[in-house]
Amino acid sequence: MRKVSHWMVVASLLAAVLILNTPVGAQDVVRLGTLRLIGGAPIFVALEKGYFEEEGIEVDVRWFAAAAPIATAVAAGDIDVGATGISAALYNSVAGGSRIWLVADRGSEHPGYRLNALVTNRANYDRGLQSVADLKGKRIGITTLGSTYHYQAAQILATAGLDLADVQLIPLRDMSIMIGAVREGTVDAAILSPPWGANAEEEGWGRVLFWAGEIPYQVTGVFVSDRFRQNRDLAVRFLRAYVRGVRYYYDAVLTNPPGPNYDEVLAIVAKYTEQTPDVIAKSLSYIDRDGIPDVEDLLRQQEWYDAQGMITRVVPLEEFVDLSLIQEAVAGL
Repeated sequence: MRKVSHWMVVASLLAAVLILNTPVGAQDVVRLGTLRLIGGAPIFVALEKGYFEEEGIEVDVRWFAAAAPIATAVAAGDIDVGATGISAALYNSVAGGSRIWLVADRGSEHPGYRLNALVTNRANYDRGLQSVADLKGKRIGITTLGSTYHYQAAQILATAGLDLADVQLIPLRDMSIMIGAVREGTVDAAILSPPWGANAEEEGWGRVLFWAGEIPYQVTGVFVSDRFRQNRDLAVRFLRAYVRGVRYYYDAVLTNPPGPNYDEVLAIVAKYTEQTPDVIAKSLSYIDRDGIPDVEDLLRQQEWYDAQGMITRVVPLEEFVDLSLIQEAVAGL
C-alpha cells in the first residue's frame, strides 16, 4: 500500500473545508437606498415575494430619512441603486458631471390616483380657504427650494391662474415639520406626501385643496450608479425582479376592480411603512406597469427649473437616462 504523506492529508482536509464553506448558489449583493413611504410599494412587494432571490440577488436595503441624500449616495457609488425624487439638485448634479442614470419609473402623479396633496387645516378651510384660488397672498409649506414640492406648487397654482409671486413659499425641510406647521397654522397650506393627505381628512384636522395627481408629473425614479449600469447582466436581473414587483402591485391595486391580491399588497406595504391598510388604500400611487418613466416630462421639468434659474443647464436625456436596461428586463419576462 502506498504511504500517504502528512501534507497530503492536510491538503485533503483543507479542500473539504473549503467545499463545505462555499455557499451553494451564492448571490450577488446589490445595495439599495430607499424610503419607508407608500410609493415604495413595488420594491416592498418584490422583496417580500422573493423575486430578487430568484434572480440570484441579495438586496442590502439602506433606509434613508430623506430623498435627496439617496441620489448623492448613488452618484458617489456608496449604493448601487436608489429610488428617489427627481429635483433641481439632481439635474444640477448630472450637469456637473455626476454619473447617475435614471433607469425605471418609481412612481408618478397621474389623474385618478392620489400621491401628493395640497392640504390646509380645518380652521382655515372653515374661514374660506377652500380652493387653490384662495391661496393668493398665503404661506405655502414645501420641503426645500428646487424640490419636487417647489415644482408642484407652481403647477398647482397655475391651475387657478396664479404663480409663485402670488404666494410665499416656506421651506420647512422635513415632512414631519410640514405636517405640524399646516396643522398648527404656521403656514396656510402645505404639499404633503402620502399618506398624510388622506390622514388629514381621516383624522378631521385638515382638508385637501388639490390632489397633485390631477397634473401628470414624473415625480420619482429608480437610479443606478455608472458602475452598476456597466454590469449589465446584474442590472437587468435586478430590474427584472423589480418589474415583477411593479406588475404584482399594479394588477392588485391599480386595476378597477382591484385584483385578488389587493389585501396582500396592502399588508406588505403596511409592514414596511407602519401605516394601516385603510390609510394605504387611500394613498396608492400610480406607476407604469412595465416600469417605464415619462422621459418627455423630464425635459418639461428642466425647462421650468431653468426658467427659474435653479439649474445650470438643461441636460440632454442621453446624459442621464438609459431605458435599455428596463426594456431588456421586460423583454425577458
